[in-house]
Amino acid sequence: MTAPATTAPARLLFIDWLRGWAIVVMIEVHVFNSFLRPELRETPWFRALNFVNGLVAPSFLFVSGFVFIVASRRRLDALRTFRAPFWRQLKRIGLVWLIAYALHLPPAPLSQYFSAFTELDWRAFYNVDVLHCIAATWFLLLVSVAVVRRERALRWWLLTVTLASTVLAPWVWSLTLSPPLTAPLAAYLNNRIESLFPLFPWSGFMLAGALCASLYPAAPAQGGERVVWPQLAGAALALIAFGALAPPLTWLPGGASANWAADPRSFALRLGIVLALLWACRACAQRHHARESSWLLIMSRESLFVYVGHILFLFAPLAGGRSVAQLLGQSHSPLFCALASLILIAVMTAAAWLWAWRKQTAAAK
Repeated sequence: MTAPATTAPARLLFIDWLRGWAIVVMIEVHVFNSFLRPELRETPWFRALNFVNGLVAPSFLFVSGFVFIVASRRRLDALRTFRAPFWRQLKRIGLVWLIAYALHLPPAPLSQYFSAFTELDWRAFYNVDVLHCIAATWFLLLVSVAVVRRERALRWWLLTVTLASTVLAPWVWSLTLSPPLTAPLAAYLNNRIESLFPLFPWSGFMLAGALCASLYPAAPAQGGERVVWPQLAGAALALIAFGALAPPLTWLPGGASANWAADPRSFALRLGIVLALLWACRACAQRHHARESSWLLIMSRESLFVYVGHILFLFAPLAGGRSVAQLLGQSHSPLFCALASLILIAVMTAAAWLWAWRKQTAAAK
């Protein structure tokens, strides 16, 4: 999602590129998951595709944390004195949180809306998705930036909470939560009520992005970029090696059979690959000067609009009460899914361009 502030400056176009490719692949993920025949999911090619698709959310979350810190640097004094920019940031975070829950509202007659909810409807409503995770972590970052005044102290704090979100994840996932920690709050901690993006460990990707942004020099004249990028490359290699080669961490809850989604090795592998992708996007951005109006940058900078738009297109109930995903069903070939992905990407690109044009026109009046 676009951070609740302006986008990164021109020299940080590599961040926009990484977010743009993440939103494009995210559309493909949802199309294939909605329409592909179930028996094809056991084939080697789909397992390879599924691994690539599994990098979308970590990339997206990483960029969200990175851009938040970059944007916050421009108004640190206002944020730390709780002036108007602080409250505008808070309102934007609240809006994302509201959208997150609105997307989970089940269809029901308006005359008896909440009274018609079943227990399964409430569980689905409470489930924490990527927008919930982003909003909650943005709130933590906003408070952190406002309260922790020293740059070095902020970096150590971000490192601490990043490590905590992943190292503690296996223990948090092993907990059976009950009142007074009710379902709406418990959903943010683990997957016991089938949350897709609980804060442990998913917020760790955003916090890692924020940490990397805090290391990145505020001004290119400082010359720190020559130091940061070799460090990030080294960190990427170390994380990938640990995630791919480390033996099962038998001391974790569940031992060798611990949930892979909460395993620190899984987090390290995916974060390492995201850092490698970030490095690749920077290398490409240096060699090829991206136009500000390119379709990928438009998709990136209107990522919240694109996310909500394609989710509604695929999963919102139509007049008959069924969504496009339900009407077409999981009965299609890879070719159909690939073509459907390209068509939806093209539609959302055009819609994002129109949305951006409308905002620019309104701002000019």
